[in-house]
Amino acid sequence: MKSLAIALLSLAALGCSGGGSSANGTAGGEAVLFEEEREAARAPAASETVERGEALLAGDDAPGAEVLFRRAIEENPRDARANLDLGLALEMQEDLPGAEAAYRAAVAIDGEFAEALNNLGVLLRDTDRSEEALEVLARAVEVRPGLASAQLNYGLALEETGQTEPAMEAYRRVLELAPNAATARIQLGLLQLGAGDSEGGLITLRRAVPAAEGSRALLSALGNGLRRAGDAAMAVRVLTEAIEADEEPAPSPVVAELALAQFAAEHREEAERTLTGLLAERADYADGHYLLANMLAARQAWREAARHYKAYLRLEPDGPQAEQARGRLRHVREQ
Repeated sequence: MKSLAIALLSLAALGCSGGGSSANGTAGGEAVLFEEEREAARAPAASETVERGEALLAGDDAPGAEVLFRRAIEENPRDARANLDLGLALEMQEDLPGAEAAYRAAVAIDGEFAEALNNLGVLLRDTDRSEEALEVLARAVEVRPGLASAQLNYGLALEETGQTEPAMEAYRRVLELAPNAATARIQLGLLQLGAGDSEGGLITLRRAVPAAEGSRALLSALGNGLRRAGDAAMAVRVLTEAIEADEEPAPSPVVAELALAQFAAEHREEAERTLTGLLAERADYADGHYLLANMLAARQAWREAARHYKAYLRLEPDGPQAEQARGRLRHVREQ
């Protein structure tokens, strides 16, 4: 899961929540995690110009905020807070090179500016520079161990670079600081499953359910984990909530995951209906054909199964399931 919570010093000072950035949309955003007010009080003081810019930023006026932050930097080139805020305003406008330069400027001014280090680390991860991101985020948690968002991003960077045990420890630290941090709890649970701790992973994932409510991305990841951990009934409930969490139609993989959970919960007819309905709207969804073919073959509906295996192979002749689909197609044709 590459969706991150960014530490936004400017919005923290205003008592607002900021958004996260996502590189591939697999996990979805989570509310930004802030430290207690005593930690925020350690932040660099804001000039009047910066305060006005932060007010615009809190109102989603990134271009207007950018003008004020640049003015503040002209007034005081050593204003680390203005540079951090400028980076955020530019990132909100999808100017990633400009945002990176601003974050680096803030860090150059104050090498212990944890929020700037955190945002820079997030941007580096989002632009596929995992090793450098890991170094920057390690520095962020070193200078501010209580910054939960930095701990979360550090954990994600550790996980991305294959350091499973340290990543799990980072997620546990996040949960000590922010018990309702759904992303950290879900990632920890998924890693526990991957490490063979099905019981521990299931407990962790179940505890994440309340904190994930309302977020399609988080609920989708959670439902997948619950199904894999063996709680198919709860997975069905969570994935149903994921689909209903947004007015926009759910992505095909989320609907397919619901069908898998329904099948695992022994609601096999319902699972087939879910996939049939999905394919009626999105006939080019190859994985849907493959999954439905497997379900049909399980109840010996050979002709229908063959039709969907062929549909998968037509759409994905070199896809990840192609070899298995060809073998299963041969099998069902022999029946």
